[in-house]
Amino acid sequence: MATLGRHPVSFSGITLVVLLLCGAAAAAAPAADATVSGKRAAADLISRTNAVRKEAGCSPVKADERLRSVAQKHASDMARHGYLEHENRSGTSSGERIGSAGYSNVSGENVAYGYPSAAEVMDVWMGSSGHRGNIEDCAFTHVGIGYAPNGHYWVQDFGG
Repeated sequence: MATLGRHPVSFSGITLVVLLLCGAAAAAAPAADATVSGKRAAADLISRTNAVRKEAGCSPVKADERLRSVAQKHASDMARHGYLEHENRSGTSSGERIGSAGYSNVSGENVAYGYPSAAEVMDVWMGSSGHRGNIEDCAFTHVGIGYAPNGHYWVQDFGG
């Protein structure tokens, strides 16, 4: 018999199974939360990117699933192995990765880590001429965002 507050509580085998199942569901929740927060972060970053592009006289970039997949794989790999580079550990450049998504003529990439929100990473990128140049490049028509919450790794891949 266990005590909950000041009242004795008896747990049956069925109650224990229900508690164990609920615990398993709760344990799976962080992975689902990370996916949802990653989607929200990506949408927020695309919105902020398009606001800057509008001010620069550029058309908005459209989210592209192929670019998102390439960017997410790179963000996850950097988070898993603790590095920040445009070239992955096997030597593939950002241009090659973006080219594999169908954008071999015009491409660009912004990477960052340590910034927990889209607003913060956008502020940092806008303070850097190279990153800002990618964001304000009117030749880009599509974008894919990768975000790894473990270390807050961001990848913004552009194609045109």
